Amino acid sequence: MVSPETILNISIPARLLRFLNAYPVYYLVCHEDPDADSVTSCLALASFLRREGKEPYLFSPSPFSRPEIKDYEGSFSTERWSRKNRERIGCIILDCSTLDRIGPFSDALDGFETAVIDHHAGGRPFGSVRFIVPEAPSVTFLIQHIIETLSPGVTRQEAEYIFLGLCTDTGFFRHLESGSAGVFESTARLIAAGASPKTVYQAMYGNRTPSARMLLGRTLSRIEHHFKGKVLYTYETLLDKEEMGADSRDSDTLYSLLQGIKGVDVVIFLREEEPGLISAGLRSSATDVSTVASACGGGGHPRAAGFTRQGTLEDVKTFLLEQFCPLFSASAS
Repeated sequence: MVSPETILNISIPARLLRFLNAYPVYYLVCHEDPDADSVTSCLALASFLRREGKEPYLFSPSPFSRPEIKDYEGSFSTERWSRKNRERIGCIILDCSTLDRIGPFSDALDGFETAVIDHHAGGRPFGSVRFIVPEAPSVTFLIQHIIETLSPGVTRQEAEYIFLGLCTDTGFFRHLESGSAGVFESTARLIAAGASPKTVYQAMYGNRTPSARMLLGRTLSRIEHHFKGKVLYTYETLLDKEEMGADSRDSDTLYSLLQGIKGVDVVIFLREEEPGLISAGLRSSATDVSTVASACGGGGHPRAAGFTRQGTLEDVKTFLLEQFCPLFSASAS
């Protein structure tokens, strides 16, 4: 993924370090439909800022749907903040490369100095202070380096937050490639500080309900093979959500199982979020799916990306298969 020398020598911009010391109050914002990397980046950085005598507040544009972060939802507000006392407040957007992904908070940034910390390179740049490292495995990885640059190290609670975000974004390290020794060296420091691999693995893959496993079985039964099995497609409907419950969703396990099938390169998973609105998740072992997601108005990483699009499940499936057709031109659908 990246050489150990590169990953160990991440240089925190001096302007960002000054920004993190410039204000008594900070507003930290995660993205819509937040995942663990976005949420725990906010939590770990907020913890550090409190240790530095700052007053952080956490915001989310939408409720939490993922079981591994559900317990943290109460720490975040979904209400837009006031624009009063802007000279005393700095805003920090974490794990978000485009303004539209922070929903109603995008308009609330006017008049505030804003820092963006991310590992997504796509989207239209925003923010007066930017720290974007596409090679980083997660935003929590960057937060760890920021904290270690400004202090002796992370606390146990910060290590637990950071480790959860790192593990979810790397699929518990299964997405890392050769040359990732620096990631594991940083991880070792988290474990030394008190983070528990067993606890995080259980949060990510354990404590699932029977309905979650039934939903997983339902989505697995819908698999379609395209381009001689190099692309797998499946989907989830609104009726599935109504019958099984939103807490039954477990897309990471689904991706893991499908990517483990022999000969598979790309996995397409569509979810009907509301009538006429489809979210698409793309995973790959070799193909750069971020280019396809970006062309659809979304983004992500070469091996994991996504977007939302108006239409039906069939509409979006057809559209995506057309996008992948040139990439698999030697195969027949």
